[in-house]
Amino acid sequence: MKQVVTGATGLVGAALVLELLARTDDEVVCLVRPGRKVEPEERLRTALTRAAREYGADAREIDKRVTVIPADLGEPRLGVEGLSGAGEFWHNAADLRYEDRHWEALRDTNVEGTRNALDLAEAAGASTFNYTSTAYVAGRLDGEIAEVRMDGVETNNRYEDSKVGAERLVSEATAFATRTLRPSVVIGHSRTYALCGGQSGLYGIQRRLGQFRRALGALGSPEDLAKPMRVRAEALARVNLVPVDLVVADAVSISQSGSTADVFHLTHPDPLQVGPGLGVMFEKAGLPRPVHTDDVDGFTQLEREFDRKIEFYGSYMTGHKRFDQKNLVDAVGEPALHSWRFDLTELANYLDWYREALAR
Repeated sequence: MKQVVTGATGLVGAALVLELLARTDDEVVCLVRPGRKVEPEERLRTALTRAAREYGADAREIDKRVTVIPADLGEPRLGVEGLSGAGEFWHNAADLRYEDRHWEALRDTNVEGTRNALDLAEAAGASTFNYTSTAYVAGRLDGEIAEVRMDGVETNNRYEDSKVGAERLVSEATAFATRTLRPSVVIGHSRTYALCGGQSGLYGIQRRLGQFRRALGALGSPEDLAKPMRVRAEALARVNLVPVDLVVADAVSISQSGSTADVFHLTHPDPLQVGPGLGVMFEKAGLPRPVHTDDVDGFTQLEREFDRKIEFYGSYMTGHKRFDQKNLVDAVGEPALHSWRFDLTELANYLDWYREALAR
C-alpha cells in the first residue's frame, strides 16, 4: 500500500513521514513542490534527513521507501498523472499567512489546493483522505469546543477562514472516508525540542521578543530595559501547545485504529496559562515579566510595534477554549499527547534549545 503525503518538507509533514516509516511497511509517496533552485527530490531528502537527525529517528528507510513526485497545489490534481494504488492520502501542505492582503493566495493554496488534492486522491484510488487543519477553526468560540464541523463561526483571521473552507470541502467528499485532524499550536519535539520545517508558534514569539530586546538595547536606556512592557494578553487564558512528534504519533494511531469518526482534536488536555508562560519567555529574552492588558491606549511606539508583530498570536493568548477529545480517546485509548507533561520548566527547556539553535 502507498501512503501519499503532501507538505512533506514542512513542520508536520516531515515528522509524519518519519512516523509512517517507523510504524508501517508501506511506500511513502511525497508530493513535493519544485523549488526555484533545488529539485523536489533534493529538497525532500534534505528536509527528512535533517528531521531524522534532530528528532533522533532512524533515517535508513528514507532512501529505501520514500518516493518523490513533483506536484503543485495550484494545478488540477496537483499536476500529477499516473498515481495509483494509494491507500491513505495525507494532506498537510498549506499557506500559513493570515493577513487580509494574502487572502487570494490563501484561498488558492489552502482551499482550492485542497480541492485539487481531493481530486487527485480520488483518481489515485485512495481509501482515506486525512486533512491536517487546526483546532483554531473554532475562531472566537469559547468554552467547550466539540469535535464537529465548524460552520458560521466568527474567525480571527484569514488563515482560519481558509482552513474552515478547506474543511468544508473535505467533509463533502464522498469518494472515500475522510478525517480532519486538528492540532493546536505545534511546537518542537517532545524529547529533543527541535523543530524542523518552520519557526512559527512558540519560537515565532520568542524571535519577536529577541528583536524587541535588541531594539531596546540600541534605542533605549537602562531604565527602559528594566521597565515591564505592556502586552495585550489574558494572564489566566491557556495557550494550547503540542509537540510535533506526539501530534503525528496520534495521527498515525487514529489511522490504524479503524475509527469511523471524522474530526479529531490533537490538542493537550492541560494547557499552560498565558501569564506564567509569557513571564518565562520574557525572562529568557532578558526582559522583565510583562504587564497584561486588553487596553492598548498609551502603548509606547515599541509596545505598539511588538503588538503588531505578534498580532497573529493574539487570539491564542485570550479566551478559555477547552477542546473536547472524545473521538481521539475512543480511537486510540491513551493518546500520546496525554502522556506529555508540559510545565514552566519544560517551556524553559524549549526556549533554551531555540536560543542555542539560533547561536549555531
